[in-house]
Amino acid sequence: MFGKSLCVVVASVFSLFTIVGVAHAQTPEDRAASALSLGAVGVARPAPATIIVAAPLVNHAKRALQDVKVTGAQLDAQTATGALPIDVREIGADAVAVVEVSFNGQAFKPGARYTLILTGTYAMPGARGTHPFRVEAEIAGPPAERGEGKMGSVQVGSHETKGGYPHQAPQMDDETNGAAPPVPHSPEVAGTPTPTATKLDHAQLGDPPQVKFDANDNVGFTGAGTGCSGDSAAVCAEPSGGASSGMIFVSTNWRAAYSTNGGGAFTIIDPTTVFTPGAVGFCCDQVVQYVASIDRFVWLMQGTGYRLAVASPAQIKSSGGQAWTYWELTPGLFGNCSADYPDLSVGDNNLYISWDAGGGKGCDTGFEVVRTSLAGLKAGGTITLDFTKPSDSSDVWGAHLSQDTGDTIFWAGHNGTTKLTVYSMKEGTSTYSWRDVGISSWSTNAPTSKTPDGQDWLAKNFNGPGGNSFPYNGVIGAARSGNDLWFGWTAGTDKNFKQAHIEIVELDIAKNFGKIQQVQVWNDDYAFGYPAFASNACTGELGMSFEYGGGGNWEDHVVGFWGDFVAYITSGSDTGDDRFGDYVSLRRAPQTKADPGNMFTGFGFGVEKPKSGKTSDIRYVLFGRPNCKSR
Repeated sequence: MFGKSLCVVVASVFSLFTIVGVAHAQTPEDRAASALSLGAVGVARPAPATIIVAAPLVNHAKRALQDVKVTGAQLDAQTATGALPIDVREIGADAVAVVEVSFNGQAFKPGARYTLILTGTYAMPGARGTHPFRVEAEIAGPPAERGEGKMGSVQVGSHETKGGYPHQAPQMDDETNGAAPPVPHSPEVAGTPTPTATKLDHAQLGDPPQVKFDANDNVGFTGAGTGCSGDSAAVCAEPSGGASSGMIFVSTNWRAAYSTNGGGAFTIIDPTTVFTPGAVGFCCDQVVQYVASIDRFVWLMQGTGYRLAVASPAQIKSSGGQAWTYWELTPGLFGNCSADYPDLSVGDNNLYISWDAGGGKGCDTGFEVVRTSLAGLKAGGTITLDFTKPSDSSDVWGAHLSQDTGDTIFWAGHNGTTKLTVYSMKEGTSTYSWRDVGISSWSTNAPTSKTPDGQDWLAKNFNGPGGNSFPYNGVIGAARSGNDLWFGWTAGTDKNFKQAHIEIVELDIAKNFGKIQQVQVWNDDYAFGYPAFASNACTGELGMSFEYGGGGNWEDHVVGFWGDFVAYITSGSDTGDDRFGDYVSLRRAPQTKADPGNMFTGFGFGVEKPKSGKTSDIRYVLFGRPNCKSR
């Protein structure tokens, strides 16, 4: 597939996000039984003179389309530079074929809007002849190889709550966690795969030779249902959390919980009874951080916008988790975009928030980062929010922010399969910048990974059956350690890797973000995915929280350190599911006299099957090196 200007990859998907194409069916049978459209289009500029688009052709019919051929491709007035037609062959019912097309890139401006048009023919089973189609979508030109943006700013007043409201069913948006755009393939750049496979071991309380576990607790969320839609109590996972020296606070999709005894017992909180629906309501994704410098838990909740809430450990304990100061971040503050897949990071003096911005009238689609001062959050009054222009990060989708980030925040997206676009914003400045960094090729294909009951647990990430391709290859693992910057994402299979694996790149901030190494977490017998990173305060090592499964194993949460090549299993799944969550979390643990910076708090999940149906096995894990000197 590498080195070709036109190619096709077939996978299965049914959910789209903000870019929607228009299909033109030509017969009554076609109009009744089938429709083609374009899904979320990925765009890359691997070289100044080349634009590559990865365009998902989506079949909405209840049956397969056969003999599918793309005979024409235009990007505004330009035609494709490669040979046509592209023989797609077959697109299954409710499936997608990703067509990759190259154009001359010299005429395209970064961030400008262009119309992609694909034309061709297909056949229907049992019908005579072929039928023409024409689909189109608006796309943005990829960012320049290097650039700089200026931040906007807005102020928001605070509110107070003491809880006591009736339960409200979460309001799920149709665009929530829409399909991530595929990453176009660049001409191959050879790399050296990590020779050592990552093996499995069970997390055992006590002191193993390399890693000690002081806690591995089930948070205690109960409820039954299927998947991540509807008001299914605690079923959908996506755990996040933080810990102070006396309290742990954890969130999942629709619930939260706190513990005052180190995880021995948790008190469950329903967010809809703590806050009024207000201007943003409540939907799903939640993220939590503890900020030691201001002694506050920060709780971010997604609705039509976001609710940002803070409370001290003492306030949470005395109020039973009901008393919070909060701010409502409505879409109108940031360009009327709907937002999804949030994240939080704590810097020296600022809190950073991020989300995917897409949909809404006048929306500037892309990835948005928001900054506010920690001092302002502690004061609890009106806060100032500085924010980036989403289209400046148009190649970023389904990404997370760098943890332990110090005086600068970082995030990254893919410019094809041989470049990362790395973004940075330093504290005290009103600008942010980006640059392309060269890396080795990696695979974007859609492997399957089956649990013992036949469920494909990777379907939710890789365009699998019933999945919606999210966060796909988004750069969701990110952490800083001194001048070392780590990024990680879920990658597919190729000649070197028989299972889905985690691709990791380490960069040197002080040397123009040059690549130090590119490594992988892999095993030929089972798959790894969904990385979350943090850096060890003592040794500077990269800590990892992620998921594994397949090869006769259930999907379970694992933790470890890069370089040990051991993933420690923390959860105890006994059933499978093809959609249970899109992220896990990792934070530095509070420093104590016994453990002065050598420990992490990890939050992950497994899937259990009680009598009434499936539920999440949400884990709080306290692990790390035996002491500050060991590694």
